[in-house]
Amino acid sequence: MNIKSIFSVFLLILFVSLPSFSDECKIKDVSPEKMESKLRSVLGNGKVISVSRAPVEDLYEVVIEIRNKRIPVYVDCSMRYLISGEIIDLKERRSLTRERAMELAKAMEEKKAKELEKRLGKKKVEKLKNVLGERIAGVNLVDISKIPKTTVTFGNSRAKYTIYVIDDPECPFCAKFHDEMLKVLDKRNDVKFEIILFPLPFHKHAQTIAQRILCEKSLKKKREILEESFNAVKSKDQSKLSRLGKKCEKGKKIIEKHFEFAQAYGIGGTPTLIFPEGVVISGYMKADKISQVLDALK
Repeated sequence: MNIKSIFSVFLLILFVSLPSFSDECKIKDVSPEKMESKLRSVLGNGKVISVSRAPVEDLYEVVIEIRNKRIPVYVDCSMRYLISGEIIDLKERRSLTRERAMELAKAMEEKKAKELEKRLGKKKVEKLKNVLGERIAGVNLVDISKIPKTTVTFGNSRAKYTIYVIDDPECPFCAKFHDEMLKVLDKRNDVKFEIILFPLPFHKHAQTIAQRILCEKSLKKKREILEESFNAVKSKDQSKLSRLGKKCEKGKKIIEKHFEFAQAYGIGGTPTLIFPEGVVISGYMKADKISQVLDALK
């Protein structure tokens, strides 16, 4: 167990040993909505899924969902104190929190598998499993109607199939993926790629480059700037990246909408691909694998 975990357990033991808390309140039924309102200031993009009694007296177990993962945290009966750490059964030498987290993860996997099969059908799911292998566990789904339309198009605009790419103009893996995307377009004309710009905050120039791209009227110019940015990333030319950026209020507002969409579906990294049927696969992918996934979903 690491220092942080030990400290969290210490706080938990200290907390539940204080008589004032148990004297002041008792556990009662609390709705997820009420608990969420109490935790709103610390939840961020998280959502309260359930509230129940914790394995320790006078604590609530609160299951929070964030980025398609569910984790248990603990709140005291007055709903004033939040405890993020592990409950350890010292007698049996078991982490009750870890066991609960594993239960939640398994339940989420089963839920996701059912949703995938419902949307795609068994046949397509099996094909997808054969193509992705273990990576199938990371597949998620989005509502296609919610996907932003403020994109940069690569490929035949009238292509039968569309793959959306959540992209950062300063992301090294996005630059690498872009080359694979172009390989796909060289080999087939039945697919187009729609780039959803998603500049990550830790990339110094990404925000202004993305703003500039989105404010350009010409599709050709949008493509040129994005490809110049990727070339600068590959050559590690920070000077060029700084020159490519330009602030633009319209672009900034569009990017905010892109972030709202991504956060709603637990998407936080780039590149992330959204295939037909709203199938989401995060991370870099080679050209042949992209084609195989697309063919599995046809």
